[in-house]
Amino acid sequence: EDADLALISGHTDAELVDMGMVPVARVLDFSAYLIANRSSWSAKDLDRVVTSICESCDRLPADERVKEEPEARQKITRAVKKGEDGLIRLALPDGHQQAPMLQLLEKAGIRIEDYPSPTGNRRPAINIEGVDVKVIRPQDMPLQVANGNFDLAITGRDWLTDHLYQFPSSPVKELLDLKSGRVRVVAVVSKELPVDDVAGLRKFIGGRTVPFRVASEYVNIADRYARDNHFGRYRVIPTWGATEAFLPDDADLLIENTETGGTIARHNLKIVDTLFESTACLIGNTRLGTGSKKGVKVKSMVETIGMAMEGV
Repeated sequence: EDADLALISGHTDAELVDMGMVPVARVLDFSAYLIANRSSWSAKDLDRVVTSICESCDRLPADERVKEEPEARQKITRAVKKGEDGLIRLALPDGHQQAPMLQLLEKAGIRIEDYPSPTGNRRPAINIEGVDVKVIRPQDMPLQVANGNFDLAITGRDWLTDHLYQFPSSPVKELLDLKSGRVRVVAVVSKELPVDDVAGLRKFIGGRTVPFRVASEYVNIADRYARDNHFGRYRVIPTWGATEAFLPDDADLLIENTETGGTIARHNLKIVDTLFESTACLIGNTRLGTGSKKGVKVKSMVETIGMAMEGV
């Protein structure tokens, strides 16, 4: 529904068919690579390290090539639902938010089967006719809703904010605060850094001759934070999980989310600022009119979930 073609790795034809996809062509065969910094390769003696790794690789069994399964191409039966008149598309989050979201939806009388799914099913069934459900990453939801691929989605206010910082005129808006999954989005530095707040951080940055490095999954929030606080020359480093590992060698500041701050403290880091609090929220597209059949149904679903939230 959301794309016509995808480039992915590591699946057999049969596995792709199980996920509702048709393998079209093999683009590239590859394996893991050992890479090095060009300057370090020229300036440092890395022979012992490289030799040790290469010798270990030589002892590994040869890779087994994935066998082609052309007959799998004939097994696809799923019909694309995008564009069906009146069909509501709802995106639910994967990951740790699944259990509390299921509890909330059940309180609203909305039953979702096979969610969370022990088999990784991303298309659970719902007890409401005319509603199609798909499980995707929360960070992908705002853009998907903006593009019209989903009518409703449950994501975090952190990801909605990151999206709106990048696209201020986006038609996505928060419809309901679901009051769960509460985290703080914070600015984090190494405990060894002699600063305790943003003012101290600005003073510290002022004496630098190289760009200040800000690492975060929230690329647009990090960029906005650096600009609003006048960090001078800075560079935003995108991350994909385990952001705390970047400090202090590969970044100077993290923009991260935390529930208790425990993980941050365990990595010898400290919080110097709190940007905002984030909770799970229901989002929708402002371009969806309330007068259409779909609009009326969407409004009814939002009101039903809202009434369930009154007791939270």
